[in-house]
Amino acid sequence: MSSSCVLPHALKTPAIKKLTGKRIILASASPRRKDILSVHGLAPEIVPSTFQEDLDVNSFQNIHEYPVATASHKAIEVYERLVQADPENPPDLVIAADTVVLTHAQPSTEQTSFSLLPGVTQELLEKPSSKDDNRRMLLDLNGGVCEVVTGLVVVYPILTSPGYMTRSIDERSLVYFADNPREVIDAYVESGEGLDVAGGFAIQARGGALVRKVDGDYNNVVGFPAASFFRLLDLLVEEDSDFLDI
Repeated sequence: MSSSCVLPHALKTPAIKKLTGKRIILASASPRRKDILSVHGLAPEIVPSTFQEDLDVNSFQNIHEYPVATASHKAIEVYERLVQADPENPPDLVIAADTVVLTHAQPSTEQTSFSLLPGVTQELLEKPSSKDDNRRMLLDLNGGVCEVVTGLVVVYPILTSPGYMTRSIDERSLVYFADNPREVIDAYVESGEGLDVAGGFAIQARGGALVRKVDGDYNNVVGFPAASFFRLLDLLVEEDSDFLDI
């Protein structure tokens, strides 16, 4: 199976060459993450994590650490489970991601870092609990901005204890909503599409009609920041000549 993880159309970068013939795992059942990786030439094995994703967001001093921590738990759980199940065929690379949607103040300049907005607390926007909740959420976002953050973690084997290394990044994008008429929001809510999505909108589908622009990586908003992921792999190849050769 591992020989098929790198597809013929993948760019022949140093990192992609390292991945050829390796056992690559995506610790997610998300079809969107699978599709984004496929576009870039990777077809990893799909092994969804069993981690409950029950971390207390209030325990994090910086809310941006929350999705990174969740992704770390996902990746390590899958890596350890696969090693235990088949010690002779451990994964070479486990990829995990967790994407969250946060409230965000309207930026007043081109510099959109939330750190420049002291005293404003960002709140986590979960999946809507009902159509009424979805409507309330979208009315709050209408004409405004939210921040989408993906914590992305890779786990790979090393010779020293505990036998694996984790590396992580968090990718941030701002989503600007159009000033949508109430009937457009009502129609989207009634479609039911937003009920299973954090923030209450699916940008890659009909929810994209509600959005005016994205500042940052569009794929990050969908659920997987591919550009930053491949840059991370290239960095690991540069830093460690033994990366993926254990």
